[in-house]
Amino acid sequence: MRYYTLFKIIFISTFFVGCSYQTYQPISFSDLDKNDNVTESKKGYMVQLATDEKLVLDQSTHVETEVGQYFVKTNERQVFPVISNHDTVYRSNRHIEFKKVHNFRDMGGIRNKDGKQVIWGHFFRSGHLSKLKEKEYAKLENLNVKTVIDLRTDKEITKKPDRIPEGVTYKNVQVYDDSEDMFSKTKKDVLKGRVTPVQSDSLVMEFYKLYMTENPQLVREIMDDVFESKEAVLFHCSAGKDRTGMIGAMILSILEVDRETIISEYMLSNNYRVSEVEGRMKLAKVGKVIFPKINYQVIENFSWIKPIYIQAMFEGIEKEYGSVDNYIEQGLKISKEKRAEYIQKFTY
Repeated sequence: MRYYTLFKIIFISTFFVGCSYQTYQPISFSDLDKNDNVTESKKGYMVQLATDEKLVLDQSTHVETEVGQYFVKTNERQVFPVISNHDTVYRSNRHIEFKKVHNFRDMGGIRNKDGKQVIWGHFFRSGHLSKLKEKEYAKLENLNVKTVIDLRTDKEITKKPDRIPEGVTYKNVQVYDDSEDMFSKTKKDVLKGRVTPVQSDSLVMEFYKLYMTENPQLVREIMDDVFESKEAVLFHCSAGKDRTGMIGAMILSILEVDRETIISEYMLSNNYRVSEVEGRMKLAKVGKVIFPKINYQVIENFSWIKPIYIQAMFEGIEKEYGSVDNYIEQGLKISKEKRAEYIQKFTY
């Protein structure tokens, strides 16, 4: 019987290789990166401009491949000044490609309530770095990342320790004791069909509500590391979507980015994790041979993110402190003066 089951698993897994994954519920994606118009390639960067925009670069550094499209050959990541509507804006590639590090992106270029852009090249976020290749160390160093903040638990780190270049400071900050990846924590119950889609949403939302308010002093420690650093900082958890998403949302809140834009940045994790989620869902279909009570929508809820999740974080903060501004000042001990200093320092 055991060999028959094994044969079935192998047969079904072979069948699903290459098959497209169909979602079991509507999945939201972000359009925040559609206007950045800078894409990375192996040999350089492609910059796409609107008809009324102008790239402010030495003409010898780039080639116009077609009207409004320029290729800049370089091994180093660039921030491109562009004249748009008589104003200078700065653009770069938001998503940064690493072969085995997922969801790696720059939070720069986002406009706050006063129309200022968050600077490129300081606030980086990603999934874990346990599969970072040595040959890609130079790429990480080129981003000027000097500090890595790991938000994961001891258990997660033991299983998948980060790989980082020499000279990069590693710091582990566990904001919430029970903050392990939600799917990992509930895996046994999920496999046995004991968690419904509604319950899985509720579990995630409850986690979000508590994460930022349980130990605000630890969140403050992260914010100090991020905002006081003279070099770029990378913060990450396991998939780079939940804990990382909340820390990213708070960074943008401190810089006075509006709530709608913060949610859009948060939702980019769905854009950049499609292949990872597809892999998990195909594995779930194979697993249904042994665990017939698996609910695919539950696994989706633990794999994708939803606007209601990050909204739950804000609700938790507002319930405890009255407003996000109060949380920043009272919980994180960031004065109005210090916040203004951060905005001045980290926006164009």
